[in-house]
Amino acid sequence: MSIDLTFVAQIIVFILMVMVLWKLLYAPLNNAMEARNKKIESGLAAAEAGMEAQSRAEALIHAQLEEAKSKAHEIISAAEKRAVEVNEETLNKSRREATQILDSAREEVGAELERARQSLRQDIAGIVMLAAEKVIEAELDDKRHAKMIEMIVEEGLGAA
Repeated sequence: MSIDLTFVAQIIVFILMVMVLWKLLYAPLNNAMEARNKKIESGLAAAEAGMEAQSRAEALIHAQLEEAKSKAHEIISAAEKRAVEVNEETLNKSRREATQILDSAREEVGAELERARQSLRQDIAGIVMLAAEKVIEAELDDKRHAKMIEMIVEEGLGAA
């Protein structure tokens, strides 16, 4: 095999062509591919960070929701407890008022009864005085009159 000049020229041209292609085509294409890989990797990292942030946010939301439910239950139970307390207070107040009304009515009835007794006593005393006047007018006998006064005085002293 003989190596002639054309073959050497073809090898030189081929090597020059590979070098030119390397510099003009392969290096920029390689740089562009590396930049794209870096961009994809950063996008994937950002997506992964976003997913982690989303899961943390979901966990935080879930915790806050549970806390809100717990507080709502506490508020409801406190409101129910307060309603029972208010109901008991109202019931006790009503009982006290009813007792006061009963006591007041009893006092009023007692006072009215005492007034009726006083009035009855006065009426009886008036009737007795009237009867005594009639009896005295009918019997003005001095002896009887003196005897009756002595009897009344003795009864009055005996009672005192």
